[in-house]
Amino acid sequence: MENLQFMAGLLAKKKEAFTGVYFIPEKWNYCGFTEFSRQEGREGEIAVNPYAFFSRCLQQILEQGGMSGTAGAGTDRTGANWQEDWRNGAGGENLCHRTIYGMLVRAHSAWNHYDGEIISGSFLKSLCLLPLLQALGVDIIYLLPVCDYSEEYKKGELGSPYAIKNFYKLDENLHDELLGEYSEELLSQEFKAFIEGCHLLGMKVILDFVFRTASRDNDLIIDHPDWFYWIDKEAAPGFHPPMVEKEKKLTTVQDRVLDNLYNSPGIEEYLSKFRPSPEQIDAGRWQKIKERQAESGENILTLIEEEFGITTVPGFSDIINDPQPPWTDVTYLRYYFDLHPKARQYVAEEKYPPFILQDGACLNLYQGEQLNKGLWDYIVGVIPFYQQEYGIDGARIDMGHALPATLIREILTKVRAGDPHFIFWSEEFSAENAGAAREGGFDFITGSLWHLYKYHRAAGFQRKLLRESWAAELPVAAAPETADTPRFAWRFGDKRLGELLLMLNYFLPNTVPFINNGLELAEIQPMNLGLDNTEEGRFVLEATDPLYGKLAFFDRYRLHWLNPDRDWMEELLAKAARLRGLFIHTLAAKENFLPEISCSVKDKKLLFLCYRLRLPEEPAAEGEDGSRLFFLANKNLEEPVGIILGELLASGGKTNISKVKVVYAHGEERDEEWPAGDGWELAPGEVVIGYTLP
Repeated sequence: MENLQFMAGLLAKKKEAFTGVYFIPEKWNYCGFTEFSRQEGREGEIAVNPYAFFSRCLQQILEQGGMSGTAGAGTDRTGANWQEDWRNGAGGENLCHRTIYGMLVRAHSAWNHYDGEIISGSFLKSLCLLPLLQALGVDIIYLLPVCDYSEEYKKGELGSPYAIKNFYKLDENLHDELLGEYSEELLSQEFKAFIEGCHLLGMKVILDFVFRTASRDNDLIIDHPDWFYWIDKEAAPGFHPPMVEKEKKLTTVQDRVLDNLYNSPGIEEYLSKFRPSPEQIDAGRWQKIKERQAESGENILTLIEEEFGITTVPGFSDIINDPQPPWTDVTYLRYYFDLHPKARQYVAEEKYPPFILQDGACLNLYQGEQLNKGLWDYIVGVIPFYQQEYGIDGARIDMGHALPATLIREILTKVRAGDPHFIFWSEEFSAENAGAAREGGFDFITGSLWHLYKYHRAAGFQRKLLRESWAAELPVAAAPETADTPRFAWRFGDKRLGELLLMLNYFLPNTVPFINNGLELAEIQPMNLGLDNTEEGRFVLEATDPLYGKLAFFDRYRLHWLNPDRDWMEELLAKAARLRGLFIHTLAAKENFLPEISCSVKDKKLLFLCYRLRLPEEPAAEGEDGSRLFFLANKNLEEPVGIILGELLASGGKTNISKVKVVYAHGEERDEEWPAGDGWELAPGEVVIGYTLP
């Protein structure tokens, strides 16, 4: 834990010299730090010596790691050897034992520490807050991109973390000024300390990567301008692919639509906007631009735009007739130097400079024959670099569906040569495609449970949930929300419904619970508008809130740590984690789920999930013998519903049930025996969890 101890030492040396005022949310003080004061007008906050406070946090993490003896990544919350349990993806670990927390570091630990603007989150501060996540059962930290991002063509106050400027360089904004003057070496130590802290606490770290696109001014332009697509700078405002009149809105690219795409009315005008790369226009002028940039440090894209009047093409959706606006802050990388064969019948390659349409964006479907080997090798090396340099335990590849399968396989092969259990997360949204993801070497998929939850009142809701979870060939992220969707607390403001859906989320079969940063605070402001949202979706806060209209992906943002609903949501998540932990041997084994019994309920107001109960000290039950674990909920928020549990379970042929142990009812954890044969009345929105007794 060399880097973690180094950070603690740096802070300890500076604490005596601090004389200012530094505010933090009082919620951050989980470690019992007593040397603080309060100030009128800053309710819910405390003023601390930051060097002393964060030093104490790091010391507690070091002590906790030492006491628990968990010096490596991973944890076993049940005392059993989960690695001998049911296997899932190619990485080998059953991820259904895990709970993931998605973190955008710059927003997660950001705060108004002084009077004035928000101070960005940092590796140091987010490291110190890890025990708060551990209390929620979190044992995987999923970090949104931490690479150096661009401010060029930014969509808000800050550049997007997905507009990567340098894939091999960390975002310097994640350095904490408390540790001294920025340097690449110091920032590297801060990130290593973060990962060491995660591992000490039994948490793994998954990193998000973006390989299909890059920032418009990505550093690769300097030496490889031909690895990008270029257009006339005057054509950039409002740039978008042509509408294809013969196709419907939101049509996926496939062979059938190529003829309509390449013969659409606006195709000639669109292709005429593309230009050769700058070194092909004038090699001499290009060399002078490079020399000027090397000497002055000026932005390479700005120089190209001024000298050549061209710019990198703004990104766009790979879906035909997609109404979403262009991705003005990113551009597509050029993985092949030629058109794919199926497009050549429509366009003479020599007629136009290198161009890209939706088919060219879908490299999983359409690849050229002249591979850009330099770019390919550069990208293949990125994840292994972070694995070897920093010790990350897994990766998710944004837009991985749009990359060649051979590229994904090469990356997988390389990282798993160093760590056979390296976790790979597929962004795949459809459970139907989980089998293909598994064949591709992935361990679990994103899925679309967050989307289905809004249809909780619809007929067939439970069956649809099971199709998107239990029926999938890989585990699915049980995500009430993601960084791209509307917030769960905004969509489901009624706390009864929030409780029902969150508990359900933790008891679905074949799933990995996922907490998006801010969910635990009942945050309602979305981070991005990418999925199932509109521009109006950014204006959900009170107009007087200083963060009104701001998005964490593009603006200086901090979470609402003082939200009055925070304690309720946090305790609900903690309860769900504890209850899931009680039955993890049952829930993590897909074959324990009993779909016939679960789907036998006729009352549309009820949700009912049933499992063969498997306890840590017992072998899995055979046939219809053994106890049953059940999740029961009344999804009607207006009326109670009466049930007889014994009759529900009898539909599966188990008729000798006289009593059950209830572990959750009336919104509280319990340890009570209830008669199974008596009639129960579930209040509107009520959840009951328990198991049958002999």
